[in-house]
Amino acid sequence: MALVNSRWLQVRSVHAASLRPALAWLALCVLGYLPKLANAQDRWTTQFFYDKADSVLNIQDMACPSAQRCVAAGVITDKRDHEKGVTVVTSDGGQHWELNDIAERPVSLFFLNDSTGWMVTEHGIWTTSESGRVWKKAEALKGITQVHFLDDSHGFAIGYPKAIYETTDGGKKWVKVAAAAQPPGKPDETIYDCMAFAGQQGVIFGHALEDNAASPLWANPSRAQSRREHERPTFLLETFDGGKNWSVSTSSILGNITRLRFSKQDFVVALVEYHDFYSLPSTVSKVKLGGRGSQVIFGEPDRAVTDVALIGDGGLIAAIEPPGKSNQVPIPGKLKMLKSSNLKVWEEMDVDYRAVAQRAVLAAADAQHAWVATDTGMILALAHDTAARTALEEKHTAAAPFYPHLLHNGAIPTP
Repeated sequence: MALVNSRWLQVRSVHAASLRPALAWLALCVLGYLPKLANAQDRWTTQFFYDKADSVLNIQDMACPSAQRCVAAGVITDKRDHEKGVTVVTSDGGQHWELNDIAERPVSLFFLNDSTGWMVTEHGIWTTSESGRVWKKAEALKGITQVHFLDDSHGFAIGYPKAIYETTDGGKKWVKVAAAAQPPGKPDETIYDCMAFAGQQGVIFGHALEDNAASPLWANPSRAQSRREHERPTFLLETFDGGKNWSVSTSSILGNITRLRFSKQDFVVALVEYHDFYSLPSTVSKVKLGGRGSQVIFGEPDRAVTDVALIGDGGLIAAIEPPGKSNQVPIPGKLKMLKSSNLKVWEEMDVDYRAVAQRAVLAAADAQHAWVATDTGMILALAHDTAARTALEEKHTAAAPFYPHLLHNGAIPTP
């Protein structure tokens, strides 16, 4: 049976002009122009840059609870090595950023909503109810690396030595979680430093510490050639009821798990970084919950991943291109951003050429609003250039040959 009836064929010449854009667009889709248009749509542009001659800003963490509000926290170091903690705050989606001093050196951030958040510092836990503009010290807990709150009262804190704490009053008082002591090893040789929750289900990862007295491998290439990444004891605590009960397991893995992201499906995405000489600087994996295996979804020798975020069914990756032949990042390298719509195929995005770093952190409010902050004092936003996309569409549509027989059974011609 013919796909096009005779009546349509009779009036085809009348409607050809009006059909040309649609048919040309169909040709672009079939012939592979669409990925080029997609690449032109999204790019990372600089919104904030701490560019001072006598000091530098190292952004440690960033949280964006909504499309309008973001908070970054870091440390400014001057030429005399004097340090002070600061936050960088926006309430208008990054059009304006405000730099504020804080009393202690920040470590990490967690925000429950637009206004309520917590900040971990080297000397305690601070809280804000004013979107990060004003902070009050809640508890002088030391050694904490991360906090996570299920609501404005109930939360958890993890860190060193072998420490997991729980609060039910918003962080004013904390009690030790007994399950933290169950894994083998001395407290001063164990740290919990990675945590994620999805509703009442949560996971906490810890690992055995190693002697870091030796010089870094990049400083002695000959030693690096004879040393290899080896497995380390890793501890997993998992709860399905908001921390009322914890299951504890021990295993050995290569590298350190530095980021966990819960998906809407039955898996988490884990970032593993390798700090000794290894074939890869990092890998990103899908891990099935309940010990049902894992699958590497990204790992490249010239892309040292430092953070990952999930948006919709896909994700974003922040990575650094290591300088030279090393897969480690001893000095700042080019910031590389990648995106995927399915966590299988990753494509690189356009990034401001000035963006260099050793580490970068991601914060995504939703699929349309995401930011990345660097340890070199830059904050970049995901920009959707609809004007550039429209111009490129018009260019390709005008250049594409007119194929009225695309609606027939014939083969698609090659341009």
